[in-house]
Amino acid sequence: MLRLWLMRYRTGRQPAILWQPTRTLWGVWPTVAMIADLEIGVRLRLLRFIACLGELRAGRRAPLSVRAFAEAACVGAPRRAIELLDHWMEGEALPARLHQRCDRIQRRLAHRVRSVLHSAREDGGILWLIDLPVTLLPFAISLHRRMLGPRPLIVHCGGGRLWPGLSTWAIDRDGTGEVLRRSSGGFSPFERAAEHREAFEPTAGGPP
Repeated sequence: MLRLWLMRYRTGRQPAILWQPTRTLWGVWPTVAMIADLEIGVRLRLLRFIACLGELRAGRRAPLSVRAFAEAACVGAPRRAIELLDHWMEGEALPARLHQRCDRIQRRLAHRVRSVLHSAREDGGILWLIDLPVTLLPFAISLHRRMLGPRPLIVHCGGGRLWPGLSTWAIDRDGTGEVLRRSSGGFSPFERAAEHREAFEPTAGGPP
């Protein structure tokens, strides 16, 4: 999304957006060389935004605008992501309606990923998150790092809108990660772990 914003900034036109699942946990961010030609004020604000994304990736706290941008980018909501970045780059507070929406989404997101801290999730450096969609994985890993400390992990998680199967990720100590495999169907380790889903997200009515 950052690169899309840069394309629009330079051309004055909204580029066509084809959202697709990324192979890296937080996507690909612009390099310093890519923004070196920007006006100094724009460059500094963008660098500050990227630095806040780095804080979020490392499991530290970040402003609502940054957290909301990351969520919108991960779930494939480019208009909302770019609107959030526009307000940041203009140095503006979020409009009330957008602030309320982002705050509401962040509370739901926090509720969904909280179960990543359950001790039964992790076994020998392998983290089982197959009941969570891959779009929530960056935030689950961020919370895990903040509360339980940074360490390399192999993570199994669910899919997303464009890839509804299962995926396996390698996460390093810095909180970066890359997908190792995606599968459109289950295999026995996933199926065995799925039997214990009730331990993490019990249904409203509880077990029969």
